[in-house]
Amino acid sequence: MDYLSVPPALAWGRARANAHSPLSNALPPLDWPLPSQFDQYELCIEVQPRPHHRAHYETEGSRGAVKATPTGHPVVKLCGYTERKPLSLQVFVGTADDRSIRPHPFYQIHRVTGKMVGTASHESVQAGTKLLDIPLTPDNNMTVLIDCAGILKLRNSDIELRKGETDVGRKNTRVRLVFRVHLPLAPPVASSGRVLALQVASLPIECSQRSAQELPVIESISLTSCSVEGGEELLLSGSNFLPISRVLFTERGTDGKFQWEEEAHVDRDNSNECLLCVRVPTYSDLSITRPVSVSLYVSNGKRKRSSTHCFKFLPSESFLKRF
Repeated sequence: MDYLSVPPALAWGRARANAHSPLSNALPPLDWPLPSQFDQYELCIEVQPRPHHRAHYETEGSRGAVKATPTGHPVVKLCGYTERKPLSLQVFVGTADDRSIRPHPFYQIHRVTGKMVGTASHESVQAGTKLLDIPLTPDNNMTVLIDCAGILKLRNSDIELRKGETDVGRKNTRVRLVFRVHLPLAPPVASSGRVLALQVASLPIECSQRSAQELPVIESISLTSCSVEGGEELLLSGSNFLPISRVLFTERGTDGKFQWEEEAHVDRDNSNECLLCVRVPTYSDLSITRPVSVSLYVSNGKRKRSSTHCFKFLPSESFLKRF
C-alpha cells in the first residue's frame, strides 16, 4: 500500500531552484524545478490531456485513464535523443497554481490496467509520492501514449494531519500531469557519470466533481504577441464561453504576486460559445525595450477559469526609434 502514502509537507517558502542545474550525479527531488529542454534534448507533450478528469477516491473503483481532446490519450516525446538505449519516463501528479510545480498533496497518480491499456507501466514511490515508470524506447521513436495514468484523490483528513499541507487547501482541485526523464550523458556534453533531468508539465486539469461544462476551455488563440500599445483583434477558440465570459491579461513578479492585470474588451456581437473576439489591452509600461511575457485566461465567474495561455507584449517601434 505504499502508493497510498501521503506526501511529506511542502515548504512553499523555500525558494529553490531557479538555481538548480538539470545536470547532477544523482536523481533530483520531485520538487526541484527542471527545464524541458537542454542542449539538443527536449521533452515535450505532443498531445495535451483534457482540461477535466473525474478523479476517483480510495474507496471506489478507477475512473479510467486521463484522456485527451477530442479523443485518445496524452502523448509525450523525447526529441534529440539518438542513442539506442531505452529510458524510463516518470509520471506524477503535480500542483497547478502559479508557484513552482511540486507533487500535489491531495492527489496521486494511479496505474490503470486492463485489456484496453496498451502502454506498460510500473509503480514506484519517491519521498511519499507515487510515480509511474513507463518505457521510453527508440523503437517507438522515443514517443509514448499515456493511456495507463489515472488520478487518485486522497482523503483530506489524512493530508491535513500533516503540518503545512493546509497551505495548498482542500479546495485546490486543479492538477498537472508531470513528466520527467533522466538521461545519462557522456563527454563532450557533460563529464562522465552526470545525469540530465528534463521535466515538462501538462496544462491544468480540473479534478473536482463539478461539471466540466462549467469551465471555459481555450483550445487556440489567433496571435501570441502584440505591441505594448495593444488594440489588435484576438480570437480565442474553445468551448463553454458565455455571455458573461471575461478575458483577463495578468503578469506576476518573481515573488508570485500580481504586478499587472487588465481586462480585454470582448466584442459580444461577434462572439459565441466557441469563439471570443477581443481587443488586446494596452500594457502597463509603454517604454519596455524587450518582450514581456504575460498570461491570459477566460473567466466565467468565481472558480470557473480556463487554463492560462502565454502572451507577449513587444516594444513599441515608435519608442525604439528614439534611441
